[in-house]
Amino acid sequence: MTRVRALPVMYACQGCEAHGQAARATAERLERAGRVEAAWIGTPGLELKAARYPIIALDACVDSCALRWLERRGVRVDQHHVLSLT
Repeated sequence: MTRVRALPVMYACQGCEAHGQAARATAERLERAGRVEAAWIGTPGLELKAARYPIIALDACVDSCALRWLERRGVRVDQHHVLSLT
């Protein structure tokens, strides 16, 4: 019997003008590596994913847009990461 490991869902911020697409690009790389399922703030199906999989918020700056977006929707975030772009 083959076991399939459920991947955590990483919600990445879309990237503002000041920080470009750093969080989105990082989430895409992690998805290609098979580490997470990448999603963007505003992606449909949040309730289903939040109920079944660990949720990770990934932000490109301390404004924490992805974290705030998830929390406003009542989603418990299991991990939150902010990229260091220095």
